[in-house]
Amino acid sequence: MKKYLVKGGFLMALVASVMSCSHDAWNQPNDAAKQTVSDFQTNFKNVVLGGKNVDANQTFNTAVTTRITLTSAKSGTLKVYAEDPAQGSTIAALYTTSINSGETKTFTVAKPQAAKVLYATILDADSYIVDNLAFDASETEITTAFYTTPASARKLMARRAIQPIFQFPGDADESKFPSTAPAGVALYNGGYASGVSHLTPSWQGEVNIWGGWDGQKTSGGTLYISGYNDFLNRKFYVAPNTDIYLLDGAVLLLGDNYGNAGNLQEKCNIYVAPSAKIATPYGVELVLNKGLRLYNHGTIDVHKLSVNNNSVLYNTNEVQVRGELSTENENSVIVNDGTITATRLHTAGSSHVLNNSNMTISGNTDIDSNNNTWVNNGHYTTGNFFYTAGSNDVINNCHLTVNELFKINLGDTDKNGFKMDSNCGVVTKNLEMAGPSFIYMGAQSVFEVTATATMNITKDTYGIYGPTTGQKAVFHAKKIVSGADANQGFVANYFGQLLVAYDESHLPQGFSDKSAEQQANGEVGAQPYYHIGDNAAVEQTKNVKYNIASSNCNPGFNGGGEIKVEPKQYVYFAFEDLGTSDDFDFNDVVVRVGVPDEHNESTVELCAIGGTLKQKVFCDDDQIGEEVHNYGEFGDNTRKVVEVPITTLGKVTVPAGTSVADLNINIEVTLRNGQVVRIGGPKPGDIPFRVTVLGDKHGKWFWPKERWNISDAYPLFGEWGADMNSNPEWYTEPVNNRVIKW
Repeated sequence: MKKYLVKGGFLMALVASVMSCSHDAWNQPNDAAKQTVSDFQTNFKNVVLGGKNVDANQTFNTAVTTRITLTSAKSGTLKVYAEDPAQGSTIAALYTTSINSGETKTFTVAKPQAAKVLYATILDADSYIVDNLAFDASETEITTAFYTTPASARKLMARRAIQPIFQFPGDADESKFPSTAPAGVALYNGGYASGVSHLTPSWQGEVNIWGGWDGQKTSGGTLYISGYNDFLNRKFYVAPNTDIYLLDGAVLLLGDNYGNAGNLQEKCNIYVAPSAKIATPYGVELVLNKGLRLYNHGTIDVHKLSVNNNSVLYNTNEVQVRGELSTENENSVIVNDGTITATRLHTAGSSHVLNNSNMTISGNTDIDSNNNTWVNNGHYTTGNFFYTAGSNDVINNCHLTVNELFKINLGDTDKNGFKMDSNCGVVTKNLEMAGPSFIYMGAQSVFEVTATATMNITKDTYGIYGPTTGQKAVFHAKKIVSGADANQGFVANYFGQLLVAYDESHLPQGFSDKSAEQQANGEVGAQPYYHIGDNAAVEQTKNVKYNIASSNCNPGFNGGGEIKVEPKQYVYFAFEDLGTSDDFDFNDVVVRVGVPDEHNESTVELCAIGGTLKQKVFCDDDQIGEEVHNYGEFGDNTRKVVEVPITTLGKVTVPAGTSVADLNINIEVTLRNGQVVRIGGPKPGDIPFRVTVLGDKHGKWFWPKERWNISDAYPLFGEWGADMNSNPEWYTEPVNNRVIKW
């Protein structure tokens, strides 16, 4: 409370030299009051500044007026922030206006003195971020422009081919899976002749059937197998071009002895009936080679399985591989219409894999050739999914689950990519996109990362693409971060009808070609950290109102649907009314002025009344509102619950080319002897009777409680007053029990 002067027992009179509302005013005391003003200045220097002088350039204003000329690449609502709005918190904008694609606007903002980077953001009608730009804010005159999507990226958006180039074979006819051998077929009893025979457990010798000869092999024969046939320790050799039928209930057990499991001959056709089985013991690999075709309607139970050199595995029932399942070379093919389980799937060379049903790989799925095909039309689950070469067609047409890491890096090619059909889904714990990487998504498809998406691509055309038209696809991650090589170029790009939703955090903007040390020094970088292309948008999940229904192929997506309420930014004008000469709590009158609207109008609101003298608020010579105590008898404002604002006093117009922080907001104080003084902002280097503070990212500032000097409430204030380049963010670090929190 400010009631008495410390010295002289008389009340002083101050005469203000009031300038335009876009300039500061300073008190010009008459001769009678000079001694008290001198005491105030001396006490302020000793108590608040620790005996130091005020910095010669210090005006006790935390805001810097900055003029910005900006060209937009998109239409929407333009906002300017002091922090990146794509980091998950709702923050106050320094400036808001509408803008059109290709339009250039010039405007003025009050930015924080400490801000080395500002962020320009374009929002669509749903308040989703559709463009975001970090730019160097070290100067007070800035010209900048949003990044424009390259034409090559626009072309890539149309590159979608869900049907693979490779034509997969069909299953064998049902007639190829008889339950019994045809009548009249002789039992196999040894010998080398091909022809037609029936192998049963009654034969305990080796099987060694050779094809017909006329100087060369001409054809194989036909072998029916029934019952349990153990060839772990005896030879099983059947000539090339032989048809082998495992009848219902038949078991063919093959081991390493004589190379049985690894020496099935070329161009044979093996048909496994519904209750039949081919098996190998631990450590033994079943090898399909040189055009061999295995059609399984029963069970394959092996340690390892290789499908090589134009061979085919077509499964409609169950394949159990305890180790690795691999396809290699010359159009080798795996088609699954049933269930396949394995520890690892490795596709190499020009091999091809098609899953139409259920496939589970407990370890890694490795796609590491430029000429592979991997297509999932069913449910595919794997421990890790490594797509590390630009294969022709890697396509998900239904549901892919990756328990740990989905990694895509196409190595030395910028062609091809991972494709998803409409209404399909991928769910992975983690994602890593590195180097040349593309994900193409169909309408209402969902790519969900339940933990961390690490982005580390290196070119402006690489990235995640939604469809060119229609409903949006959704890329959803708990958090999106940059990789180890984040200073090498772009780390992420979003294109097409794509909504990027993040739960906790999204990678920052503006440091793509700067080292960590350079970033710490506030260097922005020459190119964007990421780019949001045409029709794409980024938003925190809780604020997304878009939903996609779950289905057999799609995990679905549900936005939080919260209405994003953005706090308003204010500049606070906190006054000392000189009721005493040793009280520096700057709460006698606290008013705040909001950032201007598109008509350059701002609201003026009363926040605190800490003094008991009569006080009125002015902008220049224009009074705003009534005498402040008409709105409440606050006096010592620590004794009541503070509601902010107490009232709206009125509106002011911010002159063109200036910011709210330039306004000459001043107060008129009626002293106890009836004299009237005007108190405004200080000239550079003078002791202040008014402190001007730009609100924090939530638009707030907490003024000191009664009888707590501002340097007690804000310990860094004195250092800033003596050196304006020191601790410019002093107002964000209060001592909590010494300020009015609201």
